Amino acid sequence: MNDMEKAGTILTETEEDLQDHQYLTFLLEDEMFAVGVLEIREIIEYAMITKVPSMSDYIKGITNVRGNVIPEIDLPGRLGFNPIKIGKKTCIIIVEVNLENTTLEIGLLVDSVNQVYEILPQMIEEKPSFGAKIRKDFIAKMGKIEDSFIVILNLERVLNVEELSVVTTKNKL
Repeated sequence: MNDMEKAGTILTETEEDLQDHQYLTFLLEDEMFAVGVLEIREIIEYAMITKVPSMSDYIKGITNVRGNVIPEIDLPGRLGFNPIKIGKKTCIIIVEVNLENTTLEIGLLVDSVNQVYEILPQMIEEKPSFGAKIRKDFIAKMGKIEDSFIVILNLERVLNVEELSVVTTKNKL
């Protein structure tokens, strides 16, 4: 390997290391949450969603993004908050997750996207043993930004295929 190839490798590893500490923050009912930028494929404006019958309430349906059918999850609803209210700032964060040896693209409906923060390892705390408003297994860790903590979500748990695929059996009157 020549010096140029070595320099390129070092640069690439440095860029990836930097991205590994970057987190996109977004709001759900005025509370800030985050996911790692390496898990995000893209962010799009809210678009028409086609409903899918007999699915859990937090699965809003599917949408077509450049020929790909993407399932859309009401993230506030999934986390136990009130269902999302679509507004001017509502966005869809399309994430890539590896579930059961398959890479899936899933859209997360959020109230609004905030910004990307660099959260270094020394700014990360373990998830709390009590006091969280969401299920503890949905929390990967807590990131300290300025004087507050932000929940960094564990997308593999939030987007658990077995839980998401449960068909509802509500009686419609």
